[in-house]
Amino acid sequence: MINAMTDPVSRVPDPDFRKKLLEIREMMGSWKQSEYLQQTVQGFRTQKGIYKPGGSEYALWIRQTLKGIYPDVEEPPLPDGSWTYLYTPESKEGRADLSLDTNRALIRSMEDQIPVGVFIERNLPGEKTTYEVMGLAYIDRFDGTHFVLRGLPIDFQSPPMKDPSSSRFQPFENDPLPVTNATIEIRNKGFMTAVRRAYRGRCSLCELGYTFRGEPIGLEAAHIIPVSAHGTSKDVRNGILLCKNHHDLFDRFLWAFDEDYRVVVSDDREFRKSAEKNHVMKAEGRRLSNLPGVEYDLPASEAVRFRLERFHSASDRSDVT
Repeated sequence: MINAMTDPVSRVPDPDFRKKLLEIREMMGSWKQSEYLQQTVQGFRTQKGIYKPGGSEYALWIRQTLKGIYPDVEEPPLPDGSWTYLYTPESKEGRADLSLDTNRALIRSMEDQIPVGVFIERNLPGEKTTYEVMGLAYIDRFDGTHFVLRGLPIDFQSPPMKDPSSSRFQPFENDPLPVTNATIEIRNKGFMTAVRRAYRGRCSLCELGYTFRGEPIGLEAAHIIPVSAHGTSKDVRNGILLCKNHHDLFDRFLWAFDEDYRVVVSDDREFRKSAEKNHVMKAEGRRLSNLPGVEYDLPASEAVRFRLERFHSASDRSDVT
């Protein structure tokens, strides 16, 4: 049983192992070239598949390459930012062998609920070998074919979501205990990462998306209910992925979208004139062109209604900020 309000990494008894897990969590959501990971992540230079440090009973990380022979499965993120990855155990003579030290290390991590790092190679034409650092995950179970890994949610002190279809959207943050700056920083990074994954790395309004050396750039996770109004940063459904330009306009309430995800634009004459050749005017009245591929990650109706009310209030003022 995973206890809420407990940092899962704090349960790791060995301080050196704990430090290495924290370093992987720090890279969560980033895309790193293989050469960089070989220099910074223990075992990455020599080991593929499952890495168990010498003398440790737990696995530190798993690594999936494009040339991997195992039929692993990656699923879309859930609203809490957690994700599921089905990982095939390592085999001997073509058959899964759970007695192998590496597989036994994953089983021990599963039994003691010690998280492992997850690295997945991405196909980037023309780029050097690049991995997405998924972050840390629990081994939830072994289903007879795969180890079922569950990525830590945005609120990493809580257990991953079980059923997104029955998960009630909580629009506002209401932490029962004080939250440290370090925890807020990790949550903010988790929110950005989860929203970027849900929107497949492209602006929801104009569909622009950039990468440089494999790293997504120029995109930001915008809160639908603003942080200033205590809008949640723990749920993808209070987020939308935007390029920096359209995020700035969104935060100034110069455009919004309704519950059908159709774009509405401020009636401010000066703004509309200056935006005639901009995507925001071309999109007016149209449905957002890039939305999550799964229904449970779509913006929550409660968040959209809150935003629209603020948008209309701002439009009634002459000092829109």
